Amino acid sequence: MRVELVCPAAEDSAHLRSLAVATLARLTPDDVELSLRDDIVSKIDPAKDIDGGADLAAITVSTKTASRAYELAAAYRQHGVKVVMGGIHPTAMPGEALEHCDAVVMGEAEGLWEKVVADARQGTLQPVYEHATLPDFRSAPWPRRTIFPPRGYMPVHTVQASRGCPFTCEFCSVTPFFGRTPRLRDPQDVAREVGSLDRGWVLFADDNILGYGEHSRALFRELRSVKRIWFGQASMHGMQDPETLRLMAASGCRAIFVGFESVSRATLVACGKRQNEPAQYLDTVRRLHDHGIAVWAAFVFGFDEDTPDVFEATVEFARKAGVIMASFAVLTPYPGTRLFARLQQEGRLFDERWWLHERRDGFPFFRPKRMSTEQLFQGWQDAWKWFYSGSSILGRLTHAPRTSFFSVLAFLPLNLFQRRLTSEKIIGGNKFFVRDR
Repeated sequence: MRVELVCPAAEDSAHLRSLAVATLARLTPDDVELSLRDDIVSKIDPAKDIDGGADLAAITVSTKTASRAYELAAAYRQHGVKVVMGGIHPTAMPGEALEHCDAVVMGEAEGLWEKVVADARQGTLQPVYEHATLPDFRSAPWPRRTIFPPRGYMPVHTVQASRGCPFTCEFCSVTPFFGRTPRLRDPQDVAREVGSLDRGWVLFADDNILGYGEHSRALFRELRSVKRIWFGQASMHGMQDPETLRLMAASGCRAIFVGFESVSRATLVACGKRQNEPAQYLDTVRRLHDHGIAVWAAFVFGFDEDTPDVFEATVEFARKAGVIMASFAVLTPYPGTRLFARLQQEGRLFDERWWLHERRDGFPFFRPKRMSTEQLFQGWQDAWKWFYSGSSILGRLTHAPRTSFFSVLAFLPLNLFQRRLTSEKIIGGNKFFVRDR
């Protein structure tokens, strides 16, 4: 039997190895012939690159790649190849996905993918595969990274130490997909996996790498012995403990992507992100920088409480805090989230399947409450432009943690590169940037 793993790409997809694909490769029986087509490394031509050589094509789909995934799936099926789809988007929209494929894996692959392969061998593929309970993640199998070609990716290895999130942010699809109860891997097992990796940095794909108290601290203690530089993402939860930050820095953390989301407490309460407290933002950034951990801040515009002054206030905070980098997203109604359901019920969605279209003339995808769509779009553009202006870059340069990877030498190239992207893709064109979940 031959299985082809497929990674569709969006226009702004990062050149990272897919953790989902590597996990599928590990779960696949050894007697199955595996191949990989990665749209990120080499754009797939459906007319030339896809044939009937595989028995099964497995396509991992996010909302941003759904349209491309459906295009590739059609090419496989034209050649008589059965197609199975999995990932966060088919889990949220299984009915839609089944219009384009033969089977959908809902939720996580462990415990389901093995059944899919067995059924495909026997010609008894079922339309939907779904867990009765979430799989145990404490002793998760290590991803099989040898499935990837040696070139074409960033020098970064992706690792996951936890799944699930106890918070219920209205706009986020993590909880609907991974559940509210955090499932935590054995810290020693995580450290062994990190230590086994080839040269390169490590990116933890966890939604909050430091939010689990003593378990997070145990992980950081184990990582100290492997001596690897790593990056991750986190909310404010857990950042108030000095010992956690000290251990995180000692373990090799050099940068953290922080979902501040808003500088307004009322906005955060309304969207369900109560764990963030804007009054603590400046002190938190300072303490992270004092430990040599650079802060990449993330903000979202378009909440119901946002008014046109939110853009300037957000950029002013980010510049004052001296964050090394910042990302600004427009609130996006992802399917499966409470935000999508609410905006749909309120009749505020312009297109209930916005992900199927380029939508260059329809972004944002919903009607804001306290500003016009034009104000939201223009303010979002302005925020990028203001933050990556020459004066802003020079002003923030003095805050760069001298002991981190994001030192003065790295700070300028990163900011100048982002400044060029901002000019080309946001200000100069009609592309849209939304945080992919």
